[in-house]
Amino acid sequence: MKFRKNIIRLLVLSSLLFIFSCQTRVVSPTKPLQDNSIDLYKKYTIQTKDAKSQRIEVLKIDATKIYGKNKAGEMVEIEKNEVREVKKPDYLVSAIIAIAAVAAVVFIPI
Repeated sequence: MKFRKNIIRLLVLSSLLFIFSCQTRVVSPTKPLQDNSIDLYKKYTIQTKDAKSQRIEVLKIDATKIYGKNKAGEMVEIEKNEVREVKKPDYLVSAIIAIAAVAAVVFIPI
């Protein structure tokens, strides 16, 4: 019984970690940045070509730059031609996968 509680705790902890780390790639080297790739007023993690990642809420996009606000409230400007990768959080899919994993462990006898 104690072993089963430890497994359940481990699964809950790993599923929470999985939920917080799951993101969907919106832009990548094989999927270039287009005008409709990024939605305004949503949060994204943007990685530039010099390997710096910034988590921002996108406020405005023009022909050359992406404007946003980071967690500290500072305004951030990123050149579009410097963007390497853009990711957005996808919590719903992560939650469904985590619930399915926990349900599988609970209902399938070992």
